[in-house]
Amino acid sequence: MFWFLIGFILFTYLINRITLNYGFIDLDYYMEINKKTCEIGEEIEVSSIVENRKLLTISFLKIKERFPKGFNFKENIYTTFIMPYQRVRRTYKLVPERRGHFSINEAILELGDFTGFKSTSMYVELEEEIVVLPKKVELEKSIVPLGALNGDTSVKRWIIDDPLMTIGIREYTGNEPERFIHWPSSVKYNRLMVKNFDFTTDNTVIIALNVETMKPTWRPVEEEMIERVISIARGIMEEFEGLKIPYGLATNGHINIPTNTKNHFYHPGLGQNHLNNFLESLGRITYRLPGFFENTLKEIEKRRGNFTTIVIITPRILDTYIGPINNLSKSVNRLVLISLEDEHLSSLNNNIIKYRGNYYD
Repeated sequence: MFWFLIGFILFTYLINRITLNYGFIDLDYYMEINKKTCEIGEEIEVSSIVENRKLLTISFLKIKERFPKGFNFKENIYTTFIMPYQRVRRTYKLVPERRGHFSINEAILELGDFTGFKSTSMYVELEEEIVVLPKKVELEKSIVPLGALNGDTSVKRWIIDDPLMTIGIREYTGNEPERFIHWPSSVKYNRLMVKNFDFTTDNTVIIALNVETMKPTWRPVEEEMIERVISIARGIMEEFEGLKIPYGLATNGHINIPTNTKNHFYHPGLGQNHLNNFLESLGRITYRLPGFFENTLKEIEKRRGNFTTIVIITPRILDTYIGPINNLSKSVNRLVLISLEDEHLSSLNNNIIKYRGNYYD
């Protein structure tokens, strides 16, 4: 009995040394994610996979997977027993709770001995990323028209009623801006008449998205305002895509991509891939601010592309924006401005179509 006990202790010691010294050899761990882009609240299927490609049994392995802030949990921990040449797969659901670009960088594998008294750990680098798109919004509930629009939130109106495309006159309904009244015809017919416009495929739009909320920029970030204007930008892009109106994007936001530059400018286009790329770019915008919005506006004016309409979406209008916005309104057929706050709106040119964005739908 004594020699049996001694033999068992020696055997256990030997197994423990072998497990701790050679357990990580030919032991592969990796993660699979079923989607790289998703909506807020959409379930993501995550598979944690371990392969033991050797004759040695792994009696105890703890796996700790860490996730960045913004998901329904911060880490996933489980333990497993792996036979020789066995693959173990664990699948679970991960749910994003906010917009953003998230990187899953590492997992920790902890190897325990046969008795559970000793362990050794290894860090595994992961290169998984998930882009969570901005929250979907209903545009008609997200913006309130100001001035002569009388409740009209039609995106098509920003494009179709272009003074360069007059095809006739029609009776005034009360919804048209005053500047579209055709006074000679009104006198002739003894009632108000307005110019009638048509839509052509030559129209293109630049969406100018501002994520600057105040100066100086070192003050606390107003995340709620930034998230709201990004969501409104998504709603407008989807409207333009549905109407088959080519649209581009200019923003002072920091888009978390390897080739990131200041003052992003993406040329107008159409199609599902075009929309998907833009939505992913919106998802990748961080709260860093590489450039002031007035510089973005000046850059748009300097480019003088073939776009006919500019849609500015901003949390608020700072005094440094007034001059560039007014100058820009003179260089394009139409300028539409959406601001979450009313301050400085009265300082802008009258030919600018103005909306106030709602914080909530």
